[in-house]
Amino acid sequence: MRFVYILLFAFLAVALCGCNSDIFIDEPDWEDFNDITIEGDGGEAILVIPTKNLERFEFDLMSESKRYCTYYNAQGDIISSDSPASEITRIVFETKFRKLELCKDDSRLTIRSICQTSQDDSHWIIRLEYTYGARSIEFTVLPGKPLRFVEVAYNDDMVVDDRAKVSSFRDGFTNNGPLPQTVTIRPYLNELASILVEPVGRYSWLNGERVDMPVPMYVNEEWVIMQKNGIRPGDRFTYEGPDRFTKIDIDIPEYSSVNIFTDVVYSGAKVSGCMVFHNEILDLTFSEDIKVTSLYPIRHEIRIEDAK
Repeated sequence: MRFVYILLFAFLAVALCGCNSDIFIDEPDWEDFNDITIEGDGGEAILVIPTKNLERFEFDLMSESKRYCTYYNAQGDIISSDSPASEITRIVFETKFRKLELCKDDSRLTIRSICQTSQDDSHWIIRLEYTYGARSIEFTVLPGKPLRFVEVAYNDDMVVDDRAKVSSFRDGFTNNGPLPQTVTIRPYLNELASILVEPVGRYSWLNGERVDMPVPMYVNEEWVIMQKNGIRPGDRFTYEGPDRFTKIDIDIPEYSSVNIFTDVVYSGAKVSGCMVFHNEILDLTFSEDIKVTSLYPIRHEIRIEDAK
């Protein structure tokens, strides 16, 4: 029996050694890269990575974002993204909002952020593929210098519609007494003027950005282009129009039931154009198409009908 146990122990030892050899023999020690954070404009981090059996390295991005990556060899020539790791020395990710570089010099891997206009931290992953498996390095890029809003360029005249919108409501009143009664209507109490700047493009990066910009405004009974602060493209900006406490007194005859219909008529102005921005780090100027719709309550219309 003792001989059987010795044979079983020897068999397990050989099996375990063989397993370890198959899985781990080619994998070097891997340094844990934790809490890598670099400045948005000009920040960098230098890492030392294993290069034996390295087949590929790249920014780990969704497929549609990979089109912003350019791959270079040691001579500075653009090469295919499918090139092996031994041929790639630099990868550049560049859009009008940010620019990142990933440079490899033997075992030294340099992460460099040249430009980061977003005012939120951005989180990135580098993927390294070895013959024995894949590894990931995560890092964070801090906000850099934001885009500078340059101007709005409107490309046509305003289109004005003096009945662009009608807001209607009904109030019912009953007078059971022998004398007329007076009721008060405040037509503008819940009515607001508004400005909507809409980027052309359903998922535009402009949505939610806060800017001070010229827009159509109703002033002294006419539409003019003037500065308005705190506009957020994609969100309706509202403000008070006429005196919201304007009162209209209406007499309800004795022994009668009536419906009072109030229509608040809005004038509207539409204009289209583009917003111009400048990336000062990359010295890049670009524009985003927009359309603007402004509404302002200009009058009210009241009618009285017998309730049936």
